[in-house]
Amino acid sequence: MPLRFCLSLLALLASVMPSHAQSIDDEAVAWLQEYIRIDTINPPGNESRAVDFYARIFTAEGISFQTAESAPGRGNIWARLEGGDEPALILLQHTDVVPADPKFWTTDPLSGDIRDGYLWGRGTLDMKGTGISQLATFLSLHRSG
Repeated sequence: MPLRFCLSLLALLASVMPSHAQSIDDEAVAWLQEYIRIDTINPPGNESRAVDFYARIFTAEGISFQTAESAPGRGNIWARLEGGDEPALILLQHTDVVPADPKFWTTDPLSGDIRDGYLWGRGTLDMKGTGISQLATFLSLHRSG
């Protein structure tokens, strides 16, 4: 996924948010790099590694969350922001990725490296990039009070 696209999406989100949202784009790039480096290739999934990633961020932000495992290593996490009278919105994603054969890649599939304006790694398009866009949206809403 082009880094410019991610940053454009985040800039759009930030344009409707308070001024503290200006740093969210830099945070999102760093989060996506870190998230890609977490091996959640399925099988076996190891989604609990992704749960730990999100839990660390939610804890730092003072956001309550819950976790559960359907089987060892197959973790899930959910968090909620209290809203008003408007209909609820759910941001949902999976945290595992399909295997990537390194012989078909020009970089390590779990590198999260930025090269030629692109962020490279397994899950950048499906589904970790979307997850980080959702995280940035969620945290922007949380930070705006």
